[in-house]
Amino acid sequence: MAKNTHTKPLQETTPEDEKLQKSVTHNQGDPVEVRGRRFKVKWMHPGTTDKITCLMLRAGNDSKILCQSAALIVLNGFWKSHLWYWFLWRWFYYVKQYTSEELIPLFELAQKKTQQHQVAAYLNAMILLTALNDAKKAMTKEEAARSLRALRMGSDGKSPKSTASTPAP
Repeated sequence: MAKNTHTKPLQETTPEDEKLQKSVTHNQGDPVEVRGRRFKVKWMHPGTTDKITCLMLRAGNDSKILCQSAALIVLNGFWKSHLWYWFLWRWFYYVKQYTSEELIPLFELAQKKTQQHQVAAYLNAMILLTALNDAKKAMTKEEAARSLRALRMGSDGKSPKSTASTPAP
């Protein structure tokens, strides 16, 4: 059996390749634009992704949670988050009033900048956050929970009868 001897010859690196390699090794931020404002997103710290996960587990105003998550992504660090988070998420939510559509590029870039072993949990949390935001437009979370309970209990409010007493066909 002959081995595959087709190997590609080594190519010289281009200046663009060298810049990309240096940006990764020096943790330089990649730019993202949100409504004309440019932010730089660096590799996500584990503490930042943990805070975002805690935010998404909280019940409350979903658009506010989006702005709080965006502020954590932009700050992305222990001291920056402790010093400026309280101001930045309020700036995003009350002053700029960013919508979920405007924040999608920021969330996409942050997802790319997470460590590979955290990607599955991060994506799951982002999907759940998006689902909460879509459900909010039709009804509140309490109304959705109430209607789901009503569907499970039956329309008369009583639990459905057991099917064990009915004869098998």
